[in-house]
Amino acid sequence: MYHFPLASEPTSGIAGWATSLVDTMGGPGAGLAIALENLFPPLPSEIILPLTGFAAGQGVISLFSALFWTTLGSVVGAVALYWIGAAFGRERMYALWDRLPLVKVSDLEKTERWFLKHGRKAIFFGRMIPIFR
Repeated sequence: MYHFPLASEPTSGIAGWATSLVDTMGGPGAGLAIALENLFPPLPSEIILPLTGFAAGQGVISLFSALFWTTLGSVVGAVALYWIGAAFGRERMYALWDRLPLVKVSDLEKTERWFLKHGRKAIFFGRMIPIFR
């Protein structure tokens, strides 16, 4: 694997972790980072994806590899969330939601009604159009 030296290469934090992952594992590392970003939202794809694009621009990984692995990682992460939700079940979700501070079950019900009405558009714009993400 090639190392892509930068004048001020990130060595700590999420950027350093993502750089190290792509540097060590290549495209699959970028895919893993994006899958984890889906499962753990505080990992921002806004850091991981540009660093992966930069690595592709520097020849560390190919553009195809960057696109393929990050897309696959995103799909794997989203499917994992779906199956976690399906296994957890709606009743348990409501029971958990009812115990959370500062939220009400009525908020969840309102959100479900909104998604029944606007879900396809919300998912399209929220996941596919970068400006809305």
